[in-house]
Amino acid sequence: MTPVRSKLPEPAKRAQAAPTLLVVAQPSPETDDLLEPLMRRVDLCLLRVASLNAAEVALRDVAVRLVLVCPETEAAEVTAILDKTDELRPGTPVLALRPRSGEHPPVWKGRMVGILRCPMLAGVLSRTVDVALGLGAPPTSG
Repeated sequence: MTPVRSKLPEPAKRAQAAPTLLVVAQPSPETDDLLEPLMRRVDLCLLRVASLNAAEVALRDVAVRLVLVCPETEAAEVTAILDKTDELRPGTPVLALRPRSGEHPPVWKGRMVGILRCPMLAGVLSRTVDVALGLGAPPTSG
């Protein structure tokens, strides 16, 4: 008995299997540094957007498995992203990165949102993404 082989080329198979992480972030060197370890990962597909409208399009049109909201995003916009995620991708977790001194609104309680305080130690964001996605240890990049 011969094994069944997919007709997709190897890179297409990897891209198809990689969970999509929607990143809501404004362009900035600080955010680029924060996201750099995730961008190097071959087991994730990152889709980065800068606005709520773009996030809504992505949530509607892409099989997003996790939403990551970077710390510069205002609390009201995070709440709007939570609402859109609940509407368009129910059950999809949201990971909100917040400044250490910032507060989060009571309306976030009981929602599918995890809060990570920044700054954080190296590797914490990547490991937290793994937990949220139910993945094992991330592969190392070479």
